[in-house]
Amino acid sequence: MRFLGELKQKVPTVSVGVLTADMMNLDTELELLESVGVKLLHFDIMDGQFWLTVGPSFVKSLRTPMLKDVHLLTVKPEDHIEAFAKAGADMITFAVETCGDVAQTLRQIGQMQNANDPERGILRGLSLNPETPVNVIKPVIDNVDIVLLLAVGPDTGRQNFLSEIPNKIAELKAIKEDILIFVDGAIKTNNIAEVVAMGPDVVVTGSAVFDGKSPRENARFMLEAVGKNNE
Repeated sequence: MRFLGELKQKVPTVSVGVLTADMMNLDTELELLESVGVKLLHFDIMDGQFWLTVGPSFVKSLRTPMLKDVHLLTVKPEDHIEAFAKAGADMITFAVETCGDVAQTLRQIGQMQNANDPERGILRGLSLNPETPVNVIKPVIDNVDIVLLLAVGPDTGRQNFLSEIPNKIAELKAIKEDILIFVDGAIKTNNIAEVVAMGPDVVVTGSAVFDGKSPRENARFMLEAVGKNNE
């Protein structure tokens, strides 16, 4: 897939969670991210089973050249694929733990047209909670472009499991060398260097950028930590 190759040329990088931005000044916040070279915008989509966040209309409403990185932490994510594809998702990652038929849902994403560029498709991703072993996705790995490793899961409270990420990254690379690995959860300015050293392709962060104080400086710091600053 041409799109997968294009994204690989942008890594390592960060994907910045939009839900921690100032919603009253969202256009300004997005322009700020673009100005320092952020390429991926992360959307945590939750359906009220864990937390309640935003829907397809919100994703569609954001006009930005940044790639829309949609993470479905929902029950029956297969029910939401079409709506978020139509809303402009460039990549859709869903929780393997809550999906009824993982293989079919990956096929469903693969059949969806990218609303931003019909020729480039939508990248297919799986997310794994901290307690979920990597080997559960082996049967479908050939149809997976992205694996998102959560260091904090919906049932772990404040506890994070960053220390377990390096082994999982090594396991994934042993299974499929060219897969894109995202890491998400409890990643701040004071530990991003540690996370980058683990070897992920994309570091997902949110409140560490939009802390209400210095979002531009924080975003630049995160990009520089992974070796990318295109300002």
